[in-house]
Amino acid sequence: MEISNEIVPCVILAGGKGRRMGGKEKALIPLLDRPLLSYVLEKISGKVAPIALNINTNLEQFTKFGYPIIEDPIKGHLGPLAGILASLNWAKQHNKDWVMTLPCDTPFLPHNLVQSMLNAKNNQPDVDLIVAKSRGFNHPVIALWKSEINIKLKNALDEGIRKIDIFTNQLKIVYVDFDNIDNSIFDPFTNLNSPRDLIYAQQILGKLPPFFGLAGWSGSGKTTLSTKLIENFTKIGINVGTLKHAHHKFDIDKKGKDSYNLRKAGARPMIISSKERFALIQENDESEEKSLFEMLEIFSKNPIKKCDIIIVEGYKNEDIPKLEVYRPIIKKPLLFTEDKNIFAIASDVKIEASIPTFDLNNINSITDYIIQKYKIS
Repeated sequence: MEISNEIVPCVILAGGKGRRMGGKEKALIPLLDRPLLSYVLEKISGKVAPIALNINTNLEQFTKFGYPIIEDPIKGHLGPLAGILASLNWAKQHNKDWVMTLPCDTPFLPHNLVQSMLNAKNNQPDVDLIVAKSRGFNHPVIALWKSEINIKLKNALDEGIRKIDIFTNQLKIVYVDFDNIDNSIFDPFTNLNSPRDLIYAQQILGKLPPFFGLAGWSGSGKTTLSTKLIENFTKIGINVGTLKHAHHKFDIDKKGKDSYNLRKAGARPMIISSKERFALIQENDESEEKSLFEMLEIFSKNPIKKCDIIIVEGYKNEDIPKLEVYRPIIKKPLLFTEDKNIFAIASDVKIEASIPTFDLNNINSITDYIIQKYKIS
């Protein structure tokens, strides 16, 4: 690879509303106790300068990062194009011909991103925009922009253009293709838009094991299969964690015991420990049950024993990978036709399906399939 000594400015775009994150400031949402923004800053440290943050709300929360804050020049949360216009204007004010833009929610940016984009720019002098690409998809927010197109962008916004692709179709573009993260299955431009994405990010970082759910109608044998899989995994040295959702009130404590009295008195949490085991009991806020992804995150913080895989039961409608357990005696339809997350079926009868199927009683074959699917060693 050519090495360029050129340094370009960079603006990290964090001016969006983060609706799928509950309206929180996405840049400040923690991933393993660090704000998402810090991962992006770490990836570009020493490779770009100066750096600015495009922020539109709660500006005071970002002063601790020590970078200039620039707001959208056109108010009303018009989308990423408004943040890009702010970036182009800022670059022009600093007499810079080019500026890089990056989203605040992409913690896995490739180490050669900046250098590769600069090389593409220098090899194609008559160009307006250098755009990152991966897996056949373009990422126009992860780009190197010629600052002089700020007037053209301002006019486009005034004309009501909001979609970034519609605007960039007017420009001369070069695309730079990037591989998966360290030859893994993960896209380096994975952006985190939901609590689910945060969980998968922990998997990429190696802090959370793979997980899958068991889907099936009541009485199909989900718990029976889960128990047999756990026994099988354990025999071959694979540590399994489980997460089971209860649709009713439950209590693992006994009324009148010391632990029960301490918890009822207000202990939050209450931990009881012995030579054989320990238990942590935490009362939920009555107004809101913990989400599946909040519960899964507990596994990444378990200091005692790390799991190799997690089996989830009782979250039938959640957007996670699932193995369907099906028995026709239940007289209910198969679920996989309506749930794209179901990757295989275990049944006590032969099933014709577009996904892998297994004999419900052949636990070894199901175990082997899961080991191969999730590359458990």
